[in-house]
Amino acid sequence: MYALTSGLHQAAERKPDAPSTSFAPRRRIWRQTADRVGRVAGALTMLEVRRGDRVAILAQNSDRYFELMYATAWIGAVLVPLNTGLASAEVAQILADSRSVVLFIDGSMAHHLTELESRTPDLREAVWIDDISPPEGMLHYEDLSAYEPVPDTGASGEDPAGLFYQGSSGTALTHEAMVGNAMEAAGRLGFDGSTTYLHASPMFELAEDALTFGVTLAGGRHVFVPRFDPREVLQMVTADKVTHAQLRPDMIDQLLSHRRFSDFDLSTLSTILYGTTPIPEQVLGKASVLLPGVRLIDSAGHIAS
Repeated sequence: MYALTSGLHQAAERKPDAPSTSFAPRRRIWRQTADRVGRVAGALTMLEVRRGDRVAILAQNSDRYFELMYATAWIGAVLVPLNTGLASAEVAQILADSRSVVLFIDGSMAHHLTELESRTPDLREAVWIDDISPPEGMLHYEDLSAYEPVPDTGASGEDPAGLFYQGSSGTALTHEAMVGNAMEAAGRLGFDGSTTYLHASPMFELAEDALTFGVTLAGGRHVFVPRFDPREVLQMVTADKVTHAQLRPDMIDQLLSHRRFSDFDLSTLSTILYGTTPIPEQVLGKASVLLPGVRLIDSAGHIAS
């Protein structure tokens, strides 16, 4: 049966001491990541999150976001990734519509908390998923990672795994559908055990979720930046020897146009997925000169030329 946690178990069993995640300055290996996922799953159970319950996240990219994606699936709950560009009223509407019972939130989104408190009747707990100190009385993600781990519930197949919103309308996806998306993404982009994937696009996007699970299925490594910043992306590609990334055409243009572009070694970069937006000829021309060995692939798997 298809299960989102299968890739994590496989990576932890086959290459326990291989690098799994990097979010400066934190670096972990697969056995550590799997252990933390089991512990966060145990904490969710203690918070009375049950199979089928909705767990929402409103945060920028991080290794903790990645762990929560797996911890939610681990106990058979359903992840609700929220667009960080939404207004408070829109966030409240989605939380109410999805009937989310727990919300994970970081400091960049803290301005929503006051309004959400009075407009989300099903929400029982908000958990701080940031390095800075949480508001008084709020649980911190790292507290959850100290709980006793629980066994994987075996949620799989047609069990719901994710609820993704475009506007006010949510689309539910099963474990089978999300694993299928991950396998397709892994095959299309050529993920394998040597892949180092940079999470620079928002992790709340469905396409980014498919790539996340696909990299794990292949036994690759995950590198995270909180948000797209051209200089930080250039630094991470160089420092972590990144091989793959998903970047919109405008992001690619910002990288190529950065005044210090030539200062960075991007020789390990092999593939950029640029999505559904057509890539302008001007950007394609610049890329062919400045990134001659990099494949630019659209969401259908076509290589730009």
